[in-house]
Amino acid sequence: MKHHITIISFALAVLAAALCIGVINLAGMEVQQSDSDAQAEEQESSPEYIEQYEAWEKAKDEPDVQKSAEMLIQFLEKYPQSELLKHAEGSYVNLMIQCSEKKNFQDLEILAEKWLKLHPADLNAIAFLAAASREIGHNEKWIQSLLEFYKIQPSGGLAIDIARAYNKMGNKAKYIEWTETALKAPEFATDFKTRLDIMQFYAEEKNLSKAADYARDALKSADLVQNPGSETKEQLHKVRKFCHETIGKILLEQEKYDEAIKSFQQALALEKSSESCYFIGYCLRMQKNIDDAMIWYARAEKQGGEYAPKAKENLEQLYKALHNDTLIGIEKIYRKALNSDDTAEVRAQ
Repeated sequence: MKHHITIISFALAVLAAALCIGVINLAGMEVQQSDSDAQAEEQESSPEYIEQYEAWEKAKDEPDVQKSAEMLIQFLEKYPQSELLKHAEGSYVNLMIQCSEKKNFQDLEILAEKWLKLHPADLNAIAFLAAASREIGHNEKWIQSLLEFYKIQPSGGLAIDIARAYNKMGNKAKYIEWTETALKAPEFATDFKTRLDIMQFYAEEKNLSKAADYARDALKSADLVQNPGSETKEQLHKVRKFCHETIGKILLEQEKYDEAIKSFQQALALEKSSESCYFIGYCLRMQKNIDDAMIWYARAEKQGGEYAPKAKENLEQLYKALHNDTLIGIEKIYRKALNSDDTAEVRAQ
């Protein structure tokens, strides 16, 4: 699956953008200077310009990261109309880039927070803060930064990053909320695995209707996968069978036996299993269709597997109830089960 964008990839992508912006801005300023030499010479000779240039140069050359950052911010606040403003801003951005490259996340977090006080909507700085806070373990700041970024530039990939951040913090409710938000994005249309995760969550919460809805959504997503490879085809086969069986069990819990039978039949059309046969038998039994229930229990037993012993027990119980508490003649039930093509019969029903 190519849909999931991790926090690290997100931060690196924005970091790349920040790097590009820093280069472009500074390069642009170099071009402007060369195109206006006469004006530049006049400005550079003024006492105001010399004072500002010396202040900027001193700030950017300061070896201590935090002192350099503080001096650059003081420059920006003192000289908001300076011709060197873009240079000073570029120097500050370069400080953040250097901290990121050196994995100096403590300083990066402080620098990004200070920058955002002056530029609250700067996506690059928000991304730096998110990456730094995540690495340091300041989870609240990490999530808040992601939320701020999403507010300005929403995307499905960022929504899933936010969901995972909440999941890491153990906030299941927010994890589900943001995962559901992410799944609405077009890039997650074929993400059947995440939908299965949400289905499982609702099943464990005993919210059967929502669990069934997500099982159906997973089936729809599986159907949208185009040109799957052999491994993905095998996964899709298992997912479809699992979803049909899960939907069937939920409908059974809701006592919707006819609908449940159809779901188990759809699972059997994909692959024979004692489980689906057993539950069809159970549904028929609950509908008082004992003759057909016994046949399906016999099929489940003959399929083998986990449900075979339970199927045998139920078959014998039903048969004894109809035959004076004996199993004489039960072979005819097995013959009916074996002599009929249950796959064809399933499809015809």
